[in-house]
Amino acid sequence: MKRKYYINTRVAGVQYNEAIFCVEELKNGKKLKLVREEDNKFDPNAIAIYCDECKIGYIPSDENEELAIFLDQGWGNIFEVYICQYNPEQHPEKQIAINIYVRKNEK
Repeated sequence: MKRKYYINTRVAGVQYNEAIFCVEELKNGKKLKLVREEDNKFDPNAIAIYCDECKIGYIPSDENEELAIFLDQGWGNIFEVYICQYNPEQHPEKQIAINIYVRKNEK
C-alpha cells in the first residue's frame, strides 16, 4: 500500500482566490499542494491549497488545526492531496472536494 487515507474535505474560500484562472486544470484526480500561511490575519492555522501556481482556496478553519501542526513541524511532505470532486455548477464553497492521504514511509 502506497498511502493511507487521512481526510476528505471541501475547499473553502474558492470565490476569493484564483480558482477561476485554473478551471481547465480542476479535474478529479488532479494533484494539489498544501502551503501553510502562518501569517494569515484571519486564521492562525490557515493552510492554502494550490493547483499548480494558482491558490484555489483553503482547508476549512474548522478542520485545519491538526494538519497545521503537522505542517508546522516540517511533515508537509508526507501528505498527498487530490481533487475527488469538482462541480462548477455548485455554490463556490461546495465546488471542490479533496482527499488528503499520508504517504507510506519508504525505508
